[in-house]
Amino acid sequence: MDTEELFYPEISAVLGGYMLNKGVEVEVYSDQDSYFDWAKVRFTPQFQANISVGDKEPGQILLGYNGVLDTVFEGYVAPGGYNGGGYKDEIVLKDKMLLLEETTISNTFLDATPQEVISYCLAQAGVTDAKLSDTIYQPRAVVPIAQKNVISVIKEIGTIWGIKNRFFFSGGVFYWGEKPEQEKTYSFEYGVNIISLDKPLGLWELETVSAPFVKHSHKISVTHPKVSGEFEVKKVVFRTNETGFIRTYISF
Repeated sequence: MDTEELFYPEISAVLGGYMLNKGVEVEVYSDQDSYFDWAKVRFTPQFQANISVGDKEPGQILLGYNGVLDTVFEGYVAPGGYNGGGYKDEIVLKDKMLLLEETTISNTFLDATPQEVISYCLAQAGVTDAKLSDTIYQPRAVVPIAQKNVISVIKEIGTIWGIKNRFFFSGGVFYWGEKPEQEKTYSFEYGVNIISLDKPLGLWELETVSAPFVKHSHKISVTHPKVSGEFEVKKVVFRTNETGFIRTYISF
C-alpha cells in the first residue's frame, strides 16, 4: 500500500493574472448534490489594495505537499468579481458549470437521444471534454427546447426520458451518468490521519489534514472505533487561512 507523507502543506491560488502562494484564505466546496463546485478566496491586508480581478476571469486553487500540487478547484470568477461575495476583500468563484448556466439553447431536436442533445448543448457552451453515460435510450421523435440554459435542458432531458443521472464537472471534465476514474483508494485511520469524526447531519464528517487528492464520488477507506469500511464520498470541503493552516472535511 502506498503511503503519502502529509507534511508541509502548500497552497496556490491562481486568479486571472495573479498567482498567490501566501496571504490568502481559501474555502472550496464540492458536493455530489450540487451542480456547481464553488470557492472563496479572501486576502490579507498586504494584498487587498493591489488585486484587480474581473468577472469570468479564470480561477484555480491547488493544494499539496513538497511541491506536488493537486487542483481542488478550477473555474471562473463569479458575477460580481472582487468583493462580490459576503465579505469585503473576497472573490467568489464557480466551476465550469457557469458556462452551462450562461448558455441559452433554442432548438428542435429530431430523432435524438439524450446524449446527442447534451453533446450539442455542451458544444454551444464551449465544453469539449465530457464523459456521458453509454446507456442506450430510445430516440425521441421531437424534442423542442426554447430559451433554456444548458443546466435546464439537462434537467428537461431527465424529465422526458425519466433519467436521474447526476451531472457535474470534475478536473475540468463534464460527467453525466458517469464518475471520474479513481486510481487509488485513500485510507483514513483513527490516531493516524483522522483529526475528528462525527455525524452531525445524517452523514459522517471526517476532519483530516490537507487531502487534495480526494474528490466527491471517490471511494475512501475508514478505520475508526465509530465506523469502519469503504465508503463513497458525498462532499469535500477544503479550508485554509493565511498562515497555511489547512483542513479537509470529508462527508460520507
